[in-house]
Amino acid sequence: MPRIDQETVNKILDTADIVDVVSDFVKLRRSGANFKGLCPFHNERTPSFSVNRARNICKCFSCGKGGSPVNFIMEHEQLSYQEALRYLARKYNIEIVEKELSDQEREAMNTREAMLAVNEFALTHFKKNLLESDEGRDTALAYLRHRGISDAMIARFHLGYAIDKSRELIDAAKSSGFNTKYLVDTGLAIERDDKSLYDRFRSRVIFPVHSISGRVIAFGGRTMRSDKTIAKYVNSPESSIYHKNLELYGLYQAKSAIAKKDKCILVEGYLDVISMHQAGVENVVASSGTSLTEGQIRALRRFSNNVTLIYDADAAGIKASLRGINMLLGEGLNVKVLSLPPGDDPDSFAQSHSSTEVEAYLADHEVDIIAFMADMLLRDVPDNDPTAKAKAINGILYSVAFVDDPVTTQEYIAQCSRRLSVPEQVLAAQLRVLRTRRLEEAAKDAARRQARESVAPQTETNVTAATDASEEQPLVPEAPLLNLDTNSLRPYEEMLMRYIVRYGLMYIMDIARSDGSFAPGTVFDLIDGELGIDGYSMTYPPFKRTYEAVKELRYGSWQTDRTIFMRTLEDECSARMAEAYDEIRQTAENIAQIESMEQRAHDDIEKYRLAKINEFDAKYCQDHLANSPDDVVRNTANALIIERYTLSRIYTKQENIESEESQLPELVPRAIYELQNAILSARLRDLSTELATLDASHIDRAQEIIMKIAELQNMQRELVKVLGERIILPKR
Repeated sequence: MPRIDQETVNKILDTADIVDVVSDFVKLRRSGANFKGLCPFHNERTPSFSVNRARNICKCFSCGKGGSPVNFIMEHEQLSYQEALRYLARKYNIEIVEKELSDQEREAMNTREAMLAVNEFALTHFKKNLLESDEGRDTALAYLRHRGISDAMIARFHLGYAIDKSRELIDAAKSSGFNTKYLVDTGLAIERDDKSLYDRFRSRVIFPVHSISGRVIAFGGRTMRSDKTIAKYVNSPESSIYHKNLELYGLYQAKSAIAKKDKCILVEGYLDVISMHQAGVENVVASSGTSLTEGQIRALRRFSNNVTLIYDADAAGIKASLRGINMLLGEGLNVKVLSLPPGDDPDSFAQSHSSTEVEAYLADHEVDIIAFMADMLLRDVPDNDPTAKAKAINGILYSVAFVDDPVTTQEYIAQCSRRLSVPEQVLAAQLRVLRTRRLEEAAKDAARRQARESVAPQTETNVTAATDASEEQPLVPEAPLLNLDTNSLRPYEEMLMRYIVRYGLMYIMDIARSDGSFAPGTVFDLIDGELGIDGYSMTYPPFKRTYEAVKELRYGSWQTDRTIFMRTLEDECSARMAEAYDEIRQTAENIAQIESMEQRAHDDIEKYRLAKINEFDAKYCQDHLANSPDDVVRNTANALIIERYTLSRIYTKQENIESEESQLPELVPRAIYELQNAILSARLRDLSTELATLDASHIDRAQEIIMKIAELQNMQRELVKVLGERIILPKR
C-alpha cells in the first residue's frame, strides 16, 4: 500500500475532531469542559470514557484505552496506522495524495502486489479443489470432517486442498495469465537446478496465513499421504510479503475477540486454533509450531497485554515451551498458563467439550506463569538436593528479572518465598544479581547492534541550566547505570516524561550554552541538558523511545514550523494593534486616555501573543507524539497526556488557582533533582549491599566503598537542601 503524503497526513490530523470521531461509536454527553460516555472497549454501566476537545484526545479511566482520533480508530476498528488515516480521510472527504515513489520503490510495490495477487489466486484455487474436485472431497474434506471441523470453520479460515500433481497449480496460474516468477517468489512453486518448476504443496490440506489486514501472505500444508518419509507439515518460505517471525496464525480472525476480551490465548497448531474458534472461544492464535518471537509478541500486544498459554500435559513439551516466556514478560505482558487434562490438546479438548465447558475450564484452571514455572521446575527436584533446587530457583528468578513493574516484582518475590520456603530478602538479593546480568546482556546486545548501524551526526547544541554562580549545583557522579534498580527509577522518569510530552517544546527559562552565551530554553532543553551532565538516559524502553522522538522534533520539523507560525502570528498581532489604534483614535478624549488605552492594548496583545506561542509549542509536541506512526511512542504519549485528576467543583469556582503550566519553572527542576536523588539512593543501596558481603580479606575494597558512600551521602545532603527534607515520590 503506497504511503500517504505527509501534507495529506497533516490535513487529516488537523481536521479530525475527537468528539466528532468518537460520537460515531459512543453516545456522548457534555460534562463541564469535557464529554463523557460509556467506554466502547469494555462493558460498563457508569460512564468512565472522557473526551477532551481542547486536547483532541479521549481516555477511559477504567480500562485505560483511548488517545488521539487516529489512535481511537486504530483501537476500535483494529486498523493499522495507515488504514486509520485512510478511514479518517474518507470520513472528512479529504483527498488522499500518496507519496511519489521512486522507480525502485514502485518496482518493489508492484512486485509485492503481484505476489499478493498470486496468493489470492492460489487461495481461490485451493478452496475450489477442496470443495469441487473428487480428490479434494474424498481425501482432504473427509479428513477435516473426521477431525470435527465444520463447514463454517472451513469457510472462516479459507481452508483448501492442493491436488496430488507436480504442476497442477503452476499450470492453472499460467493459464490465468500469472507470471511464474511470482509463484517462485511466494514459494508456491520450487525451481529445480535445470530451471524447471514444480508445486510446493501437493496432496496437502491448505491452511492460508493472513496478515492483520486480511491479505493472504503465506500457506501451510498438512500431508494426506501415509508415507512417513514425507514431512507432515510444509510451510511457505520467507519472502518480501511474509516474515514468519512477525505473523501469528489466526490473528486476523481473532483480533476483534482479543481486543474485546482483552486477552489472547496462544496455542501451537492450526487445528488447535480452528477447533477453539468452533467451540466459541475466538480470542485464540497459534505460533504454528515455531518458537515465539519478539515480532509476534509485539503483534499480540497491539490488541491486549494479557496472554494465556495453553499446553498439553506433556511435561517435556511444557519445559521446552518455557523459552518464550521471558520475552513475553520482557515486553510487559501479563502471562498465565493453562494445562489441559492428560491426553488432551487444545484441538481434542475443544472438540469433546461444549463452548460453556471450555470457557469454564479456562476461567478455573489458568494460573500465573511464575507459579506455574515454580511447580514445573521443582516437580522433579529431590528435597535432599540443594544444588538442583538452587538451579531451579535461579531459573524462576531469572524470568522474574524480566518484569519491569516494581509492584508485580514484589508480589512475585512474596509468592516465590511462600512457595519455595526461602526468605524474601534472599530472593530479592539474588534477583538484583540476575537483573544486573540481564541488563548487562541487553547492553552488550545493544552495543553490538549499534556497532552494526550507522549513527547520524548530532546537530543539537549541548546546553546547561543557567544558575546563580554562587550556588553550587549538586551533580550525580559519573558511574555505570547497569547495577541500578531501574524499577525504582521508573516513577521519577515517568514524571519527567510527563512534563516533556505535555510541555516539552514550551519556553521555561534562559539556558546557558557551552560557549557562555544564553538562549531561550524549552522544558526539553532543560531536562536534556541536566541529564546529559549526569550521563543519564531513560532506562524504561518506552520512555527512552518517546524521549528520542521528542528530541527529533526539537531539532527537526518544530523549528521550521514554528518560524512559519511566528510570521503568521506577528502579522495577526500587528493587525490587532492597528484595530486598537483605530478604536483609540475614535474614542479617546485626551492624551492621558490615549496613553492608557495604548498601554492596555499593548499588554493585551502581548498576553495574547505569548498564550498563542505556548499553545502552539505544547500542542505541536502533543499532537505529533499522540499521532505518531510508532506504536510505542503513540501509546506512551497518549497515556502521559491525559489528565489524571479533575479538580472538585468547589475548587473550580475559586479564582487564582495556579496552573501546572505556570509552575513549570519550579516543578521541572524539582523533578530532575528527585530523579538525581533516586539515582544516588540506588547507588548507596548497591554499595551498602556489597559492603555487607565483604569479609576481612577484602579490606581495600571495603575502604574504597566506605569512601564512596561518604562522597555520595554528601552529594545527597546537597540535593536534600535543594529539595527540602521531604522527598516526594511520584504517584503511579
